[in-house]
Amino acid sequence: MPYAVTWHDQAAVTWSDQFAGGGGAGAGLEQVPGTVVAQAGNHAAHCVATYRANHPRVRVHLADLSQVIPSAWPRTHAMWSSPECTFHTIAAGRKRLQGEFVDGLFSTNGTDETAIRSRATMHCVPRFAEYHGYLFIVVENVVEARWWGPEHNRGAAFDAWIAQMRVWGYRHRIVYANSAHAAAYGPASHSSRDRMYVIFWHESVGRTPNFDKWLRPMVACARHGKVQALQAWKTTDSCSPQRPWGKHRAQYIWRCPHRHCATVALEPYALRPVAEILDHSDPGPLIGDRYTGPRSANTWRKIQAGHRLYGGAPFIAELRGGGSTHRPTSRPLSTLTAGGNHHLWVNGTAEDVRDRHARLLTVDERKVAMSFPETYELVATAEKKKERDQQLVSMVGMAVTPNIARDIGAMAFEFITGQDLEPFGLAA
Repeated sequence: MPYAVTWHDQAAVTWSDQFAGGGGAGAGLEQVPGTVVAQAGNHAAHCVATYRANHPRVRVHLADLSQVIPSAWPRTHAMWSSPECTFHTIAAGRKRLQGEFVDGLFSTNGTDETAIRSRATMHCVPRFAEYHGYLFIVVENVVEARWWGPEHNRGAAFDAWIAQMRVWGYRHRIVYANSAHAAAYGPASHSSRDRMYVIFWHESVGRTPNFDKWLRPMVACARHGKVQALQAWKTTDSCSPQRPWGKHRAQYIWRCPHRHCATVALEPYALRPVAEILDHSDPGPLIGDRYTGPRSANTWRKIQAGHRLYGGAPFIAELRGGGSTHRPTSRPLSTLTAGGNHHLWVNGTAEDVRDRHARLLTVDERKVAMSFPETYELVATAEKKKERDQQLVSMVGMAVTPNIARDIGAMAFEFITGQDLEPFGLAA
């Protein structure tokens, strides 16, 4: 189809943003000079309203993208896609089955997380790639999406999907990255977020993206000083150095690239304390007045444990299940999720924990922890306050962190244009 003549024609690199949510990927991509998001689409009304509020020059469509024909979208150099992972993964320790979709074009709210049907699937990526021939594609998902397939053949559907992209001339690399480490072209996020990024590039360009330059964080080695780290994979039931997969610490560490330091786990310089984004003017109610009753028994135990461990220093009590417990505010937050607000900030200097203060993080604090700008506007469309709050929490928890999109977008810019960019995070 002919390229639509629009205001972004002079941009060096243009993007389409597929399954765009509230605009996290777009907010990051457009931090790269010469980069413009031309088109975005999503199936949730509140996400589309949020995208439009913050990206007024992007053409944003409210649509079930599995039903959109690729020719309806303008040609762009690159595409970012964050497909719904409902059918491809296990969530909350159980399989997600089909249910009724309850948002966007089909209903008035999007608060019933357990009933979402995955209308937006991985299959839209090769369908759009076949028509548009993008030079660069990023597909973001949870790391468990790598095992998409039937129980008796885990990962087979994913492998077939990769093979389908290869037919259309795409090479690929699977990147497992944590947003708290992504600081090549600007600061990292204040929250930990492990995700899989399947990066495709078209072989017709004749070069390969510079993954090492943009996706290896800086660390401090006792022997060799400040160096770019190597991702060192453990050998476990689910991964190995020959078959990497997984999350930071559980399946891989960062280490010095020199072989003599190969066993020492190092932390990136990029790590940012969550204390930086907390509103210290609002400490919350007294713990003794709010969290010591029988209904708060589990929360009270976590508060006590954190109080003993950190010696009265502020910390975040992590209220969801699993292995979550607590961590100091001198570190990034644990992963924010779409399922609720699970981070309780404990603060104050009293020796008796009952006389300290605590409150849940606000949606705006969670937004900034994900590396959205403070001025980024979140829009809810539900009528009832509870459902509106759930929409905002869910939208933030499902978002792409802008900082990782920014860094991958810088790598894409170099790949597509052949022009070098200076990665700020590599400065001495």
